[in-house]
Amino acid sequence: MGISKGDEVFVNEIKAGNTMAFEAMVLKYQPKLMSSLIGYTKSRDQAEELCQKTFIKVWQKIDSFRGDSALFTWIYRIGINLAKNDFASSFSKGSKITDSLDQNEHDVPQYLSPETELIAMESENKIMEFIQTLDTDTKTAFTLREIDGRTYDEIAQILKCPIGTVRSRIFRARQLILEFMNQENILNG
Repeated sequence: MGISKGDEVFVNEIKAGNTMAFEAMVLKYQPKLMSSLIGYTKSRDQAEELCQKTFIKVWQKIDSFRGDSALFTWIYRIGINLAKNDFASSFSKGSKITDSLDQNEHDVPQYLSPETELIAMESENKIMEFIQTLDTDTKTAFTLREIDGRTYDEIAQILKCPIGTVRSRIFRARQLILEFMNQENILNG
């Protein structure tokens, strides 16, 4: 794929120490990165912190960017790796990963009764909590595909693994989620 001409200008200017170019690059890519990190962490606060850490790391490591992928793919990879490390750290401490599911938008039609709407929201929360318990590689591939809408090719590039591995991780995640939904009587329940 490689780097676009516009991104090449950003990179060269940032490497030269141009803070204005860095700020422009942050303005361009921060919304996309935030959206992805919110999808991954389910926490706006956590996503903001990770987004900030990501751009600090981008500034520090810009000299290591070779340009063999798109600039955003490189930034995204840094952000997801920080999120994975943060997830692993939080998981090992036994803390709850999902702390603000209530910030999600719920696509519940307006004509549903309050009881039905509550059941739908509780089901969604259960599913999101279950997704957080998946192993990191499976969760990451699934989140990139289903929440961020990434293509299999993009996911393979971000995770630096073969596309077949990406497909099997996403397939496995879907299987596990369906099994969980059956166990919890979320399907047709």
